[in-house]
Amino acid sequence: MEQYKFDADDRKVIVDAIVEGYRDYIEHRKDRHRNMKISSAFAWTKGNFIESKVADISGELNLTSKKAKAGLTWDYLQFIHGDTKKLFLIKNAAYFNEKGFSQAILPTNNKGHGTRRTYLHELSKINQDIEFKTITQAHGKSIEHNQQLTLFVPDQHVKADLERLQTEYHEFHILTYKIDDAYQISEIMHYLPNPEDNIAYRIQDLSEYISGSELTDEEREVIAPEQESDIIDPAAFDIGIFEDEESK
Repeated sequence: MEQYKFDADDRKVIVDAIVEGYRDYIEHRKDRHRNMKISSAFAWTKGNFIESKVADISGELNLTSKKAKAGLTWDYLQFIHGDTKKLFLIKNAAYFNEKGFSQAILPTNNKGHGTRRTYLHELSKINQDIEFKTITQAHGKSIEHNQQLTLFVPDQHVKADLERLQTEYHEFHILTYKIDDAYQISEIMHYLPNPEDNIAYRIQDLSEYISGSELTDEEREVIAPEQESDIIDPAAFDIGIFEDEESK
C-alpha cells in the first residue's frame, strides 16, 4: 500500500493544517460567543475552516484546491496533488462510514444512516482501475462484486463532470478527522475508496503526526454545547456534486 500513501513530509504538513484549521474555528467560535447573543449556527462552519487552512498551505505541497458543491447548498473543497494527480477530500469522521462510504452515519442516539452520499461513490470511480486485491488482502478481506447500491443518478451536466474527473485524476482519497470526548482532534485517517464494494480501505493512520491539539477549559466550554445538542452538520446530508472554477 506504500504507493498510495502521501510522502512523510506532506503527511505532517496536511495534518498540521487540519489541526490549525480546527483551532482557527475555535477562535472564531470564542469571538462569536463573546459578541453574539446566539451563535450555535457557527457549529456548521468547522469543515470550512479546516479546508481553508489546507488550501492556505497548498503552495508548499503543490496542491490545487477547487470549490465544489455537495447537495444544493453545501460547499466544500477538493484538493488535487499536482505530481501524483491524487484527488482528496477531508471529512468529519463522525459522519463517515468506512464500511459503506457512500452513506453517511448520523451521530444521533440511534446511530442511524443518512442519505446516500452519491458524489462520493461517483468520485470513487476514479479508482476503478486500481488493483485493490493487495489492499483487501492486507485487511484480511475479499472483494464482493454483488453488492447492489441504490444511488441517485446524476444529471447529464454532473455526469459529464464526473466522467472528466475519472480520466483527469489517477486516484481518489479521503482523509477523516475525529473529534474526541475532550473536543480535540485525536485521530486522522487516510482512506482509499473502492467503487466495487463501497468500502473505504484504510491506507494509513496519520494520528502520530497530530500536535498542538490540546484545548483549554475555556475553549471546551464554548465548544461543548454543540457536541451535547442535536445539531447535525449539513455536510452529513450531501447527496450531489457540482464543480466550480479552479483556484490556487
